[in-house]
Amino acid sequence: MESIKLKLFCRMTVISLLVSLFLLACSSRPWVQERVLNTPEHHAYSGFKLLEKGYLFDAKREFKLALRLDSNYSNAHLGLGLIYGKENKFKLALDSMCSARDDAKTEEEKALAFVGFMRLYMMRGGEGWLAKVRERFYDSLHYKEDLPEAYYYMGVAYKKANRLYRSENAFKKVLQINRGLVVESKEELKSLGKSGQ
Repeated sequence: MESIKLKLFCRMTVISLLVSLFLLACSSRPWVQERVLNTPEHHAYSGFKLLEKGYLFDAKREFKLALRLDSNYSNAHLGLGLIYGKENKFKLALDSMCSARDDAKTEEEKALAFVGFMRLYMMRGGEGWLAKVRERFYDSLHYKEDLPEAYYYMGVAYKKANRLYRSENAFKKVLQINRGLVVESKEELKSLGKSGQ
């Protein structure tokens, strides 16, 4: 009799465990995934991917979501600044870039904010734009010496100013650093008629 009760108890326990696991698996809320996806880092990453593809409205939404989660998230301010620059709203763009610089938590984030300023000055153009880009380039190197983004966008600026020798050297420095923007630098060197080797 006791062995029947024990078997019945074990079966009921197994059945209730299986039902519980089934209900958990079918629940509509992915608890862990939501926490991982709903972070400022994830929204900013998505924003930069959308910005690369030219989806400004969607990228802006992602950066604003990141800032809603952390109003001092430097990369989100950086992304918004670039979007405002593309929209020719340079007052907002510069304000966002200042926030990116001021809210930077690491030396690299501070350096990337200065690269953001470089990009804005290239977008805006006007008198003395190249000198401003060069100043921010040196500011970025002050915080992170071998930052491929700094050299890449300095190369783009020199190319825009038709200083091709300097442009070539900047792109070659990106290849030497070899930590990002390598493919893009090789393409730029090809467009200058130079080998990407």
